[in-house]
Amino acid sequence: MRAHSIAIPFAFFLLLAGLVVATAAGAETPAAGPLELKPGRERAVVAVVALNAGTEVTDFLVPYSVLNQAGAAVMAVAPSSDPVAFWPAASVRPDADFAQFDTAYPQGADIVVVPAVHDPDDAALKAWLQAQAQKGALMVSICEGSFALAAAGLLDGKRATGHFYEHENRTETFPKVRWERNRRYVEDEGVISSSGVSASLPISLMLTERLAGRDRAAELAAAYGVADYGPKHNTDAFNIGMEEITTALKNIAFGWPRAHYLIEVWDGVDEVNMAFPLDFAARTWRGSSAAIAAKAEIRTRHGLTIIADETGEAPGGARLVRLPGAPASAAEAAVTLASPATLREDFLAFIGEELGDKTAQFVATQLEYPRR
Repeated sequence: MRAHSIAIPFAFFLLLAGLVVATAAGAETPAAGPLELKPGRERAVVAVVALNAGTEVTDFLVPYSVLNQAGAAVMAVAPSSDPVAFWPAASVRPDADFAQFDTAYPQGADIVVVPAVHDPDDAALKAWLQAQAQKGALMVSICEGSFALAAAGLLDGKRATGHFYEHENRTETFPKVRWERNRRYVEDEGVISSSGVSASLPISLMLTERLAGRDRAAELAAAYGVADYGPKHNTDAFNIGMEEITTALKNIAFGWPRAHYLIEVWDGVDEVNMAFPLDFAARTWRGSSAAIAAKAEIRTRHGLTIIADETGEAPGGARLVRLPGAPASAAEAAVTLASPATLREDFLAFIGEELGDKTAQFVATQLEYPRR
């Protein structure tokens, strides 16, 4: 399964439905001090990498947002300047392609963040990641971004982790890597890897502590409702068994009418708040998600240009999802998510009310998200 779709951890379900849509844990990751920047820099340069053909939305948007709030100079970087297709919905215009970034920052990035991408074997991506590592960048993967780091040979001989469902596949595909379970993130010799999609917040907060100090990290953790962003994590609590398979097949075969969730976005929308509802809604297996805006392109809180899937008024039958801080609107929302600190729990509760608690739990399991 090395040629992944963005729904890589769940390819088994895709095949079942006919759709296209371990080792023991090692020692505790030691506490690390402030990140040492490249000579002459007053703030960190962070490249959040995307593959134009497909990139996981939460893996990408969460570190982009949080590390901006940590004071870093964050760039959305892709092989070409063409729009990046997010999975499951929306697109983004990169800030720079690889060549433009290299011209602007010949010393390389201080941190390179690698989300799950459509093709971790992409030649241009591998070459660029290898070059950044050779320039001394701290390489960080979110969820199955670890496949891209491993494909580039950057995890050979090192401890690493990734999404729980792909552990055996990773172990077989990349036997030189010491793959671990029951870790939120693992650091080894200049590379940090993390577990499921939901690890995007904890690992971004850990990096914030290194860039801006513990107080700033704690402030952002409280704002986004993260009680603990340390490396402890119980991978064994997550499982794709018969109950999950039954839920998926039942929703695919009998989940009618299909639910279409429109996540409302606007100029200034917070990237973290936008990402999780897009992701959660698409993983119910009986509906879809999309970004809707008043115009074709909007600029997020930290300057990303997002290309909306739909514009204007929500079509009849669609379920409009209103995010924290949304401008006043006459359109009726199916759910209003009032607080970034409770957004994930609130939206899962909404899914449970609409589609049943088993579906809400199935969504959380896919993202390796530990519900309270």
